Amino acid sequence: MQAVHVLLRGVLLSLSISLLVLAKDLQECEDLGQGSHLCREIESFEQLSRYVGENWLRVKVVNEHTGIEDEDQEKEFTSLSKLLHLDLSEADGFTLAERGVRDFKALQELNITHCQLEELQEQHFPNASKITNLDVSYNDIQLITGKVMNRLPDLEYGNFSNNLIAEIEPDAFRGLKKLRFLDFTTNEQENITLGENKNLRYLSISNNNVRDFQWCRMRGLPKLEELHLHSNWLENLDMGIFYALPKLRVFNVSNNNLYDIKRTLFMSPDERPPLELLDYSSNNVKVLDDSVFCRLGNLKTLNLWLNQINKIHPRAFLGLFSLQSLQLQGNKISSLPDELFANLTSLEQLDLSRNNIKKLGLRVFGGTILRQLTHLNLSNNYISDLHPLALSSLPFLKELRLGRNKLVSLDLRMFAPLRRLQLLTIGENRLEEIEPEILNTFERLTHLEINNNRLAFLPDLKASQNLQLLRYISLEGNPWQCLCLDEITAWLDSRRVSYARPSSAYFSGRKPLCVVTPMDKCQRKLEDVRAQGIVESYEKI
Repeated sequence: MQAVHVLLRGVLLSLSISLLVLAKDLQECEDLGQGSHLCREIESFEQLSRYVGENWLRVKVVNEHTGIEDEDQEKEFTSLSKLLHLDLSEADGFTLAERGVRDFKALQELNITHCQLEELQEQHFPNASKITNLDVSYNDIQLITGKVMNRLPDLEYGNFSNNLIAEIEPDAFRGLKKLRFLDFTTNEQENITLGENKNLRYLSISNNNVRDFQWCRMRGLPKLEELHLHSNWLENLDMGIFYALPKLRVFNVSNNNLYDIKRTLFMSPDERPPLELLDYSSNNVKVLDDSVFCRLGNLKTLNLWLNQINKIHPRAFLGLFSLQSLQLQGNKISSLPDELFANLTSLEQLDLSRNNIKKLGLRVFGGTILRQLTHLNLSNNYISDLHPLALSSLPFLKELRLGRNKLVSLDLRMFAPLRRLQLLTIGENRLEEIEPEILNTFERLTHLEINNNRLAFLPDLKASQNLQLLRYISLEGNPWQCLCLDEITAWLDSRRVSYARPSSAYFSGRKPLCVVTPMDKCQRKLEDVRAQGIVESYEKI
């Protein structure tokens, strides 16, 4: 009897231990709600199958101490067959054996990024897989074969970026009738051999080794809308892009070695091809020729920054009547022809910063009101000659950036039309005076930068009826008379306008904010300021 009792206690003890182990195992998977679960330290699909319940839909595996070893075995794990989403991106490695993910028969989304995979094989996927979203980025895959892709007839999104793919079998994606998105960014492709796919909309082969490119290789992609080829080694582009890609809306060839933009590139069977964004930035283009973009009547964004542009034909932008954003910053533009921007009636943003512009003439923007233009950036140039009426056709400007130029004075006629201006930067110029009439035009101004000029005073702000909406002003780096600065800061404090920047050398005491003068009040006559040598005294400190 005692032996039976001991045996019973042993059985109960074993059962208790088993229950504790099972409870511990179950704690490895956390229920996130709505069929989603987070499982930790999963070593195999067999182990995962023990946890997956009837209503599980999505699983993410997070391992810190082990990877997933998919063992070679014929046993089928039926509990995995209803999962819709599997994320192994944080599984710390994944070894695909013979069965691969064949047990995940209902799987629609598979993320196996960062899994140290070297290849994909057809036996890794179930026949007629239901996967629509496949992310295998950040692995070491070298080859994409048609046999593998034919196992994925429902694929819509494929991310193969950040691998070592040097070869794609011809027409590997031909049978994927639902495919819309392919990303091969950061691989080792030298030639584009994608082949045919009737429904592909997005393709990126950026940051590869593509040097030679001909549009005839893209004729099998008649519905392609976005093509990204940035960060390759392209030097020339063949003519007639839209004969091969008649639906193209976005074309990105930034950061290549392209030396020109030819009008023949945009030849099209249609009068107005659908292109809406053209990114030619970070190349070596030097000249914009006559009517080079004239066929691009639907273009909305044109990025030309960081080229070597030093000459622009007066009719270079002819035909761009839908253009909303023109980015020309970081070039070598020294002069702007008359009427250059006059026909850009839809333009909203124009960036000409970081060029060599010395003069802005009367008719650069033409005589027609550009009602849509709200943002103009002319900062970081060498502008010393700014015609008083140069901006007269831009009364709807909200942001005007003129900082870091060589302006000596401001003319009331320039600002009088700009009644909608909200942001103005004129810091780091050579201004000695801002007239009260100019300040009185700033009815809607909220942000004003006048730092690092040669200003020793401002008009009496207490007498100004404007600047009512001002919220920020930069002051430092000017040779302010201390009495004038006290008046300015008192007015700003009373209006709760921000001006002090604790990180600035001026407000931390490392550089002077003002000049002490013998006068008993703020001197607001420029002749007297010059006679006192206030600016020179400040510059010697």
